[in-house]
Amino acid sequence: MFSNPLRIILIIICLVFVIYQFFKGEIYLGFSFTVAAFFLIYGYFRYGNVWLAFQNLMKGHNIKAEKLINSVKYPNLLSTQQKAYYFFAKGVLEQDKNNWDGAETYYLKSLKEGLHTSNDVAIVNLNLATIYHQKGLLNSANLSLQNAIESPHKTEVETEIQKLRLKLEV
Repeated sequence: MFSNPLRIILIIICLVFVIYQFFKGEIYLGFSFTVAAFFLIYGYFRYGNVWLAFQNLMKGHNIKAEKLINSVKYPNLLSTQQKAYYFFAKGVLEQDKNNWDGAETYYLKSLKEGLHTSNDVAIVNLNLATIYHQKGLLNSANLSLQNAIESPHKTEVETEIQKLRLKLEV
């Protein structure tokens, strides 16, 4: 939830207070700041900047989103849900670069990790169907499109599904 610079500043502040409180003799208060620093460090490895990157991606700020998603040094340490959205964001970024193979790989990984909402599952399947259509794999495209249709989704996704369905019928 915090950006890396803010997180580092907060950790340094906590550590300064830890040292100050221990020298002052306030061991319990020093311990409290130690716990706070631990949770900030834990949050860095467990959640990274995935949420911030995903929010920027949804706003159309792809360059900022790419910087944030690439700042995650250890994606294997992310929680399962964060890892799914990490792969989702990477897939969107690769698809924007017309790197169909990379996008497909990331989208499949995001589905495997388990996205939080059925709408997101529908979006990933729709994006996979688009990729397969671009590659000329019509059977795979129809299968992914069917998976997108079967996942409960919002009306905006339904509009995109209908557009792709018309392309596949031609």
